[in-house]
Amino acid sequence: MNRKIIAILSIVIAVMSTVSLAGIVNAKLGSVGAVYTIDNAIAGNHVLYYFRASDGSLNLGGSVSTWGTGTGTGFHSQGAETLTQDGSFLLVVNAGSNSISVFYILGNGVPVFSSMTSSHGTTPISLTVNDNWVYVLNVGTTTPSIAPSIAGFTLGKTGMLTYIAGSKQSLSASSSPEQIGFNPNGNLLVVTEKGANIIDTFTVDWNGVADAPMAHASAGSGPYGFAFTDSNKLVVSEAGSGSASSYALSYEGNFHTISGKIKTGSTLDTPCWVAINDWGTIAYTANGGSGTITAYSLSTMGQLTLLSTAAATVSSAPALDLAFSAHSQFLYVLNGNGITGFKVYGDGSLSQVTSISSSSLASAAGLAAT
Repeated sequence: MNRKIIAILSIVIAVMSTVSLAGIVNAKLGSVGAVYTIDNAIAGNHVLYYFRASDGSLNLGGSVSTWGTGTGTGFHSQGAETLTQDGSFLLVVNAGSNSISVFYILGNGVPVFSSMTSSHGTTPISLTVNDNWVYVLNVGTTTPSIAPSIAGFTLGKTGMLTYIAGSKQSLSASSSPEQIGFNPNGNLLVVTEKGANIIDTFTVDWNGVADAPMAHASAGSGPYGFAFTDSNKLVVSEAGSGSASSYALSYEGNFHTISGKIKTGSTLDTPCWVAINDWGTIAYTANGGSGTITAYSLSTMGQLTLLSTAAATVSSAPALDLAFSAHSQFLYVLNGNGITGFKVYGDGSLSQVTSISSSSLASAAGLAAT
């Protein structure tokens, strides 16, 4: 029996042994997408998945164990889970057991456990993927003192992660990093260090190895979440100054500020999470303090202009992670004990289409959607 046959049989066995039969039964014929989060439970972490109907409404599909553990309390980073570009794999962090779990996504949106791998650090909180490269941000611990770090992996065709030798880079101990992300080209990594008020860039070589970080001063205080446009413009939220800024990045990782410290407009806002639509024309920040979503227009040159201080308000504050559905038709927001969904209009306005709440979402982290 050759290796290819063995690999195929292994996948079939894994699917048959771990797939949620309830999820398959519950899949609605009208479902056109899915939304994913993790419950981050300390007794055992789970992926919670919801089927999305054409009108944006959500129905619980089920839950699948990550075979790792969470922290039991929400960790407010961006990117605790992410989908590959083709939507075939979902990757999630297990912050309590210092690991990463990978799930294969069936055609109906049901996630099937594929593998679990050490994060090569302590307390992973954010993930990013570009092609078959994956990087994780480990926030470290204060007792004992373990510095934050990043580490890289290759993602195999069967969902296995393999550590990239030499990819681990350490950050300053008290920097409070919040997110890691690839630029669209995959040659740069960005990490926001909220406590240090800096934004790091790492060049990534042909082997997927990240170089030492280059630190850049943030235009506003408390750089937190971020998102890229396809033209390599970067929008970063600033929780400390209640604002957002946009930047242009060079191939070598140098920074140029385009729009610096554009206020969300309310003194109650603590903008932490960022999402940009597929066309790079509208950016949204989720504001933890007020539970609102701020909308900005984004020019082709990357200039930010405030459209609406409160384009929408979630069902229950705080407003946490954000995720667009396919083609940016709907915007989903993880919020206090729930998920709120909004229809997205061309002018950046939002209208609520769904709201779900559950005690299992009390410590949830991360959001991804198709």
